Amino acid sequence: MTSLRYGLAFAQVLTLFVGLGGCASQLARNPVPQALQSQSHVPSLGHVRYWGDQAPTGDVTVAIRQGLPNLTRLAESPSENGQPVVNFLALSSGGEDGAFAAGLLVGWTQSGRRPRFEVVTGVSAGALIAPFAFLGPAYDGKLREIWTQYGTNDLVIQQPLAGLLGGDSLADTSPLADLIAANIDARFMAAVAAEYRKGRVLLIGTTNLDAQRPVVWNMGEIAVSGHPRALALFRQVILASAAIPGVFPPVLIKVDAGGDEHEEMHVDGGVTHKVFLTPMQFSIRQLDPLHSAPPINRFFIVNNAKLAPEWKPVEANVFAIAERSLSTLNKAHGEGDLFQLYFQARRDGADFNLAAIPQGFKKQSTEYFDRTYMQALFKAGEARGRSPAPWLKAPPEVAGAGLGVPGN
Repeated sequence: MTSLRYGLAFAQVLTLFVGLGGCASQLARNPVPQALQSQSHVPSLGHVRYWGDQAPTGDVTVAIRQGLPNLTRLAESPSENGQPVVNFLALSSGGEDGAFAAGLLVGWTQSGRRPRFEVVTGVSAGALIAPFAFLGPAYDGKLREIWTQYGTNDLVIQQPLAGLLGGDSLADTSPLADLIAANIDARFMAAVAAEYRKGRVLLIGTTNLDAQRPVVWNMGEIAVSGHPRALALFRQVILASAAIPGVFPPVLIKVDAGGDEHEEMHVDGGVTHKVFLTPMQFSIRQLDPLHSAPPINRFFIVNNAKLAPEWKPVEANVFAIAERSLSTLNKAHGEGDLFQLYFQARRDGADFNLAAIPQGFKKQSTEYFDRTYMQALFKAGEARGRSPAPWLKAPPEVAGAGLGVPGN
């Protein structure tokens, strides 16, 4: 078990039983008052985000056109049997396990079957992959580098004592922020903007911790804005989506509310949704009028976790029990999100496809970002992507096919 993982469990146990967090010095900030939540916006950047648990009301096509002012049409892939195709890719949270999704995409390219995705969403680890997946196979080399060449000490500066004594985290993510900046520059953002103008959409999920609500960021709208703050915000959103609460520092995003400047606290999008496409109450069939004809919608969900419970003897101490309980809660939360996406697909007539870390993958991580572990997991994902049948058509429990994954 890593010091970061034990530290997180330790911090949460202390907060529950001792109240240490209430006694420590607090991060100075000016949060958005509850009464002004509906007015909060990023100054001069227009419609770049929305609540992830709230669907448009009224005429959806009008709302979409108002909310996506720089998107004149929605993209679609070549038609099949006279129907256009729209491919959705949703990349889940998972920390270092994001190496699986990165490898799967690279292997999928190698298979010659990887489609273009009209919509790409990412949360946490998925947020670190989604922009590269959105721009296509030309960025596979970047995915391989990011997910196989860096370890814990390359991505974070561990500071467990500072976190436990009242800081906002157990680690400093400056190295991760530098890595994001090195790979996402003005040229990269211009490429995202160009694809957005073609009708393709890149969405990243964060959690507004003050509001306890998911926030979805339209990265194409940020990229196409031309605003001087756009590149910094683009990077901030990705860093915020990957900000594991308590372990990594939250990201404070400056907003305007009621004519005054405030700061929203954003953390890991996986706190509210491990993986997402649209709010549950929103049917993708409502987008049909924005296409040339009602399309064939295909959901591709990559779950950066195993689907089945994993047996493991737990040491009889408070830290091990807390860590194991949190990881179990995290797995159950993710399963719920997969069920939601499956039932959305069934309701809306979409083709559902799910890939997850093979149950047969047995290598264990020894630190938070274990390079050797990630290299092995990337390789497993790559093999799965090359496989002729990498996808489940339903979560295993729904399919009644046991808890395995094809190919195990």
